[in-house]
Amino acid sequence: MNERQRRFAAEYIVDLDAKAAAKRAGYRGKHYGRHGLRLLRHKEIAAAIAKAEAERAARRRVTADRVLEEYARIAFADMRSFLDWGPNHVKLRHKDKLSEWEGGAIALVEPPRGNGKSGRLKLHDKHAAPETLARHTGLFPATRAVGPTDNRGAGRDARAVLVERLKRLARGDAEPQNS
Repeated sequence: MNERQRRFAAEYIVDLDAKAAAKRAGYRGKHYGRHGLRLLRHKEIAAAIAKAEAERAARRRVTADRVLEEYARIAFADMRSFLDWGPNHVKLRHKDKLSEWEGGAIALVEPPRGNGKSGRLKLHDKHAAPETLARHTGLFPATRAVGPTDNRGAGRDARAVLVERLKRLARGDAEPQNS
C-alpha cells in the first residue's frame, strides 16, 4: 500500500464516506466517488480499514452485547421508575435514585420554567428499540410481507419472550435452540 492509500484508509474511518476520503487523501479529478469505491475494493486497503474499525470498537468498548443492552434499557423502561404521580401532582425522582439501567433510557430532562410551565421528562423511542431487539432475537422475520397485518397481539407476546430471554442471559443460562 502506498502513502496515499494509507491516508485514504485513515480518512475513510473518520466518516465512512469513500468519496470524501478520496478527496481528503489527495486523489485528483472530479470523480472522487469512483476513486473511493475502487479503493474500498482493494484487499490491503479493506484489511487496513477493518483493522482500524476493530481497534476503534475495542477502544470505545462497542460490542454487540453492549448495543443490545442499550436497546433493552430503552425497550423496557417504565415511566413509573422515573415519576411519582397522583390526582394533583407529578414529581420526578431524584437522579441519585435512578439506576444506571434506568438512566440510560432517558432522552431529555427539562426543568420547570418560571412561567408556570412544568418540567419535562422524555424517554428514548420505545417503538424502535423493541422492534430492533425482536429482529435480533428472530421474533420478526428480516423482511415483512406486503399488505396490512395485525401485530397488536404479537407485540405483547414478543415483549414477554424478550423479557424472558434477557432474564436467562442475565442468569447466564443457555438459550434454547428453538424458542
